[in-house]
Amino acid sequence: MDTTELKPNQKIGVFYHDDNRGSKAKIEEIAKVSPTGYVTLKNGKRYNPKGYEVGIEIIDATFLCSIEKAQAIIDKSLAFKQKKEEEYKAYLVTPEGQRQIAIQEAVEAAIQILNKYGWYADVDGHMDVMESEIKQIIKKYLSEHEPIN
Repeated sequence: MDTTELKPNQKIGVFYHDDNRGSKAKIEEIAKVSPTGYVTLKNGKRYNPKGYEVGIEIIDATFLCSIEKAQAIIDKSLAFKQKKEEEYKAYLVTPEGQRQIAIQEAVEAAIQILNKYGWYADVDGHMDVMESEIKQIIKKYLSEHEPIN
């Protein structure tokens, strides 16, 4: 990418990663381009003439890319998130998902009632331990008794 050809107010892709961590890219706007090819985005990040972020180790640095490449990565990330969300919604309607919701809501309700009446100070982590114990009791009860429908 020849950064000297870029112009202020032009849109440009910023590539973060596309690997086992997931996919991430953004489309940003250029604030200014120096005669030597250094690019400053409107968010304040600077990029050298090779398109790499200035002041960051090359391993962690973001770099400039085409809008098309950035859009493809953004679309891939959105599709992955949507797929995960659909899988989670499908899980929530299963008996196991319903059990998890019941456990979570019961524990939250118990803690809210205790907080309402002044037992909210978690000085030594006792509330966390109690919350875990309540969760285990409810989980055991639900595993022994099927809901009546």
